[in-house]
Amino acid sequence: MRIDIGYSAAVFLVALAASLVFIRWYPPPTPVYDAVEYQRIAHNLAAGKGFSLDGVHPYAQRPPLLPFLLGAWTWLAGTSLFSAAVFQCLMHSLSAAAAYLLFRAVPCAPRWSFLLSLIVALQPMLLTRTAFILLEPTLLFFTTSALLATVLWLREKTAPWACAAGLLWGIATLGKPVTLFVLPFAFAYRLARGDERRGVAFRQAALFGLLFLAVLAPWTARNYIQFQRLIPVSDQTAGLLQEWYVSRATQAGSSAGESGGADLVERVVRNTMDFAGPARDWWWARGRYGPGEARPWYWTLHDIFHRFLFLVLLYRVFRTFRGKLPASQGFIALFCFFYWVEHSLILGIPRYALPIYTALLALLIPYRERALGSAVEEEGLRLSLNP
Repeated sequence: MRIDIGYSAAVFLVALAASLVFIRWYPPPTPVYDAVEYQRIAHNLAAGKGFSLDGVHPYAQRPPLLPFLLGAWTWLAGTSLFSAAVFQCLMHSLSAAAAYLLFRAVPCAPRWSFLLSLIVALQPMLLTRTAFILLEPTLLFFTTSALLATVLWLREKTAPWACAAGLLWGIATLGKPVTLFVLPFAFAYRLARGDERRGVAFRQAALFGLLFLAVLAPWTARNYIQFQRLIPVSDQTAGLLQEWYVSRATQAGSSAGESGGADLVERVVRNTMDFAGPARDWWWARGRYGPGEARPWYWTLHDIFHRFLFLVLLYRVFRTFRGKLPASQGFIALFCFFYWVEHSLILGIPRYALPIYTALLALLIPYRERALGSAVEEEGLRLSLNP
């Protein structure tokens, strides 16, 4: 217990120091596009004007989690752009600490868990997200925390961890509705992988679903009252339709009738590859291709090592379907795979993969460590994380 607290606190401090130094040396750019809306909503919430873009009319285009958290932070720390970046640094640092606990729960030895969590703390793709008022740092923290609770639920098979997992997945879904699929997926997975009496597994799965829905219900009710439509999290249908229209636009030299199934296949393939690519937003925002100067060799190596994680994911999914992985690692693998599939069908921007980065790293942990690890260490983790 003591060693886990020490390591998680250490990685939190490393991540916080590194991210604060980063935003101090490289001030955040002026918010554009989505970031403008998140900032305006947060400022209106801090000023007591409600979840609104203009301060008057209710708004439902954006998911509520980041605006509410950033609004509370704005109320406490001020409305400056640097203050918002500090909030993102805190989210990033909490993500690194939660990553350590996730790696330990998989399970992984303390020192290796600390090393993997340091990768989360110092990974340039994640560290540079602190400069933008966007969802990724917050989603990374809550997705990692929800996976941690789910891993412990699948391992301990107790009702409190089922409730914790449902609660955290509900919160993560308020951050972005892409994780709505976790509700039926986790329910079915718990029943399928339960080795005890079916009634026990069903009751725990029901508790999970109840807590998940209980988190969403107030916001869904608010949206229905305001807009007379069922909007569980956010109403981004118009944006998705616009993206689909642009993506299937007829290219020069082709006839309008040539689009159809081929467009859909091309779109899915492109989204699949883009989602598995590294996010380069910070360097693009600074008008550069790579850190410092344009260095194709740097990004070639970066692409290779980053996409390697997705190859590991495919291998772990294959092993899961063959029944060769424990329930916890199997859940992580299938969760990442379905997350990838969903973005392949909708929009595969590279930064959308960042919330599952810790999950991808967790899939690098060999299953044999469970057999070779110390039973005392595992018992210590169980006691330290038990709610």
